[in-house]
Amino acid sequence: MTSKPDHIERTAAEPRDKSLHTVVLQHIEDVNDTTRIFRLGIPPGSPPIRFLPGQWLDVYVPGVEKAGGFTITSTPREARLAHPAPEPEGAGEARSPCGERENGKAARGPYLELAVQKSPDSPSAAWLWQDPPPPAADHQGLSSPPSSASSPILGKELRVRVGGSFVWPPPGINVRALRRVVFVAGGVGVNPLVSMLCSLASSAAMAPKTIGTELEVRFLYSLRDPGVSAGKPGYREARNMLFLERIARVFRQARVKGALEVFLTSGGGDTAVEEDEGNGGNMIVVGGQAEGGDGEGGSGGFTIPFHPRRCTVEDDVAKAVDNPRFAVVYVCGVPTMTDEFVAKLAGREGEGGLGMEPHRVLCEKWW
Repeated sequence: MTSKPDHIERTAAEPRDKSLHTVVLQHIEDVNDTTRIFRLGIPPGSPPIRFLPGQWLDVYVPGVEKAGGFTITSTPREARLAHPAPEPEGAGEARSPCGERENGKAARGPYLELAVQKSPDSPSAAWLWQDPPPPAADHQGLSSPPSSASSPILGKELRVRVGGSFVWPPPGINVRALRRVVFVAGGVGVNPLVSMLCSLASSAAMAPKTIGTELEVRFLYSLRDPGVSAGKPGYREARNMLFLERIARVFRQARVKGALEVFLTSGGGDTAVEEDEGNGGNMIVVGGQAEGGDGEGGSGGFTIPFHPRRCTVEDDVAKAVDNPRFAVVYVCGVPTMTDEFVAKLAGREGEGGLGMEPHRVLCEKWW
């Protein structure tokens, strides 16, 4: 039986830096039962870690000889942050790569961020997913759930190296001439695309001339339905959907021109979830509790609609692209989904394809 190729073998032909950098695991956040976010602090005095949005890291963890491969979900801007002067514990606010407030005491200063799926077959992912020790029971024999704040790997040093060619800006394309950039994400394929989106949002705010004034962003995000919220029938909560709150706020705050569309599927991805329009459903609550049907969630949140079906090139991506001559499409998801979308986007018109020039369709597969 042939073993599956590891990360280094799969990416042997990809460009990668020569330098290995030391980083420190500073913060761990559970997104849901299968995904965690890791913040890797860059120590003072370290050489700069340079990368383009969309690139990944070779990650060497203690006790594991082979590197794991994980996409950088933060932006290059966060890796360039200045180290803050010493402050009392809890002073100030930590913010995420897209600038919104974060819960908890995440580290400040320069950092890299990763989102890693639980994968016992990957030694590096298994090391990152070590559970904290069980909490001691109190005098009544009760205990709280384990917290990532007590994880035995916090403060550990890792070695990382930047690599990959799936990047923003698109190679060989004049970004200022673009009218549309379309991001198509399937599941954790959202990882490189959230870095690209947040980088675009930063560029639009800080240097708008670098991307052109006419550029619009369409973000099509497909993921498994997490189930109905306990707050109100027909509603879902974004907090357990990887990076959905971060992405939704970029568009809510008009930090880029464009729109977000979310597609929720059940099981294998082809079967639509049950629609619940009779209860005002098919809505996702971002940052609050499900309340009214006016687009506002409770406690300062808001709601966004979702499609209870699979995203398709014919019905969704083609409309998002608009004019293929002035567009670029990034596709990232499982191999079957990625191959299908790329083939249809670059396929000949009249033969079921959209007829896009191949260099305008960029893809990466997650395994």
